[in-house]
Amino acid sequence: MKTIHLLAMPLLAISSLQPLTALAATPAVESVAAPAQIRCNVAGGGNNVYAVHADKIIFRLTGPLQAVDPADQAALDKIPRNSELDIKVLDNPFAVADLRGKVLSFIAAVDNANARQVVAIVDIDYAMVCPVKPFPLP
Repeated sequence: MKTIHLLAMPLLAISSLQPLTALAATPAVESVAAPAQIRCNVAGGGNNVYAVHADKIIFRLTGPLQAVDPADQAALDKIPRNSELDIKVLDNPFAVADLRGKVLSFIAAVDNANARQVVAIVDIDYAMVCPVKPFPLP
């Protein structure tokens, strides 16, 4: 019985390597993109219901920012600096996402060249939900 196992082991090792080399292939490259508009349902009246897209933007603020409304400056100053934070925002599949702009507008900070240098994007998570009724795009 031990002899059979010893003889079978090299064959198993060799045969387990073959599928890996057979599957190695260079994938095709897409040069054209289309918006990720996905129809989920049809609502009353025949209106299409499309997927809602959302981004979770994980970011860090590295310095001071100016509030759009001076009355909000104290609240803006209380947002932690040099710490990972996140926001969840709707995403329009027909537009290019300006991540730093989204963060600055979400926290009601002035969007200028200096402010953009203060926002460090750490990561982006993505979600898509198929609602049962129409949902307005941002």
